[in-house]
Amino acid sequence: MQLPMRTRLCAVAVGVLVLAAASAAFAAIKVGSSAPDFALKDAVKANTYKLSDYRGKKVVLLDFGRLTCQPCRQVLTVLQKLEKHYAGKGVQIFSVNLDGPLTDRVVPKGIQDLKITFPVLLDRDYAVAKAYGVETIPFLVLVDTKGVARLVHVGYQDDLEAKLTNLIDQYRPK
Repeated sequence: MQLPMRTRLCAVAVGVLVLAAASAAFAAIKVGSSAPDFALKDAVKANTYKLSDYRGKKVVLLDFGRLTCQPCRQVLTVLQKLEKHYAGKGVQIFSVNLDGPLTDRVVPKGIQDLKITFPVLLDRDYAVAKAYGVETIPFLVLVDTKGVARLVHVGYQDDLEAKLTNLIDQYRPK
């Protein structure tokens, strides 16, 4: 069975990024290190969100990805389930979008298609992705209430929801 062109291109791009990451010194944020602060606008209301606003209040799950990437869309589906499960329970989920020049065209449609209810933040110049050392997507970071990275995860896997739930439960305010 032939995969759609967009899926094949995404798979090739992810493969190239994985090879580049493996061959270069991987500079991604490390578990146990302070998460870099940022201020980004969301795609829907243009509200500005700062990571530091959540310190001492909520754990923050950051998802760096593209709505034009199939594995990223799978992660977003998992995150939407988590958003419903943790509503009002000390957890903030953000999708940090890296669609670049396609942003204005694909982000509104992707939000609608996937019924995303958490903020999709626009990292148009990739400054936040660079600060976190994102070299391949999807790229997830769980930040505890003290601003410390407690998870750095690359890619999609079938047990992602359970893995995230366990860590969120461990670090979220009770």
